[in-house]
This record gives sequence, structure tokens and C-alpha cells, in this order.
Amino acid sequence: MINNNEGLEGKTLMEENKFIIHGIQYDMMIDHCSSCLPYEACGILAGRNNEVDSIWKLENELKSVRRFFISKNKIEETIREISKQEKAILAIYHSHPSTSPVPSYLDIVNHPDPSVKLVIVSYKLKVVKVKCYDISNRLYKECPFSITPTH
Repeated sequence: MINNNEGLEGKTLMEENKFIIHGIQYDMMIDHCSSCLPYEACGILAGRNNEVDSIWKLENELKSVRRFFISKNKIEETIREISKQEKAILAIYHSHPSTSPVPSYLDIVNHPDPSVKLVIVSYKLKVVKVKCYDISNRLYKECPFSITPTH
């Protein structure tokens, strides 16, 4: 597994936090976000037991560089499909085309559920930076995650 959190000093990510993204879904998320530039991309990461094994790409209906919006009907339809596969929504992802991978005020106040993580893919620098957060009570805390290798 790739450790995406420097400085854990001897603790594995499995011990620290069991949030895992399969490499294939991670790559698909990065490709989706890249393909939507210069606009924000958005989607859902789903799976079981804090292990992401499916990605649900959604269309940013705003076509905005600073915000994303998905209609209620599209979200409900996607949730039904995830449920049919007996999976849970583990994270909502979106991109920041020109800003750091830190939740904005709107990211925080619009986050729907503290049990769902927020993943931000940033294109501010030449190297893509991905961060994961727990959001609760209008506060955010960075959450380490690991990426299983793509075979």
C-alpha cells in the first residue's frame, strides 16, 4: 500500500485509520477530475468497511471553477444504485482546480453527513495533491488514507 500520510512514525495507516482507496478507483478519480478542468469535478467513493471499491462520477451542473452542484434527483438516483450493490457512501470527492486541497467554507457547511469523508483533489501546483477530511460540527480534521496498488 502507498502511505499518503507522512510522519506516522512507525504506525501503519491500517492502525491509524482504516480508510483505503483501491488504486484503480484512485486513478479513476484523478482522471475524472483532470478531465473536468478548468471546472470543479465531483463524485462519490463507495464501498464496504472503509474500503473504497467503486467510484460514481457526477456531473458538476454549475460548470464552475469554484463550486459544484448536483441535482437532488441525480444524487438520489446514485444513492439508490449504490444501495442496490449493498455498498455505503464512504466519501464525496471534488476538485479544486486552482486552490489548495483544504475545505472551503462552503465545503464545510454543505457537507451532508459526518460519517462521510471529504476528499479534495487539488491542481494548484504542478503535482496533483489529494487530501481526505472528516467533517463534523463545521470543523474539519485531516484523515490519513492509503491507496492499494493497481495491478
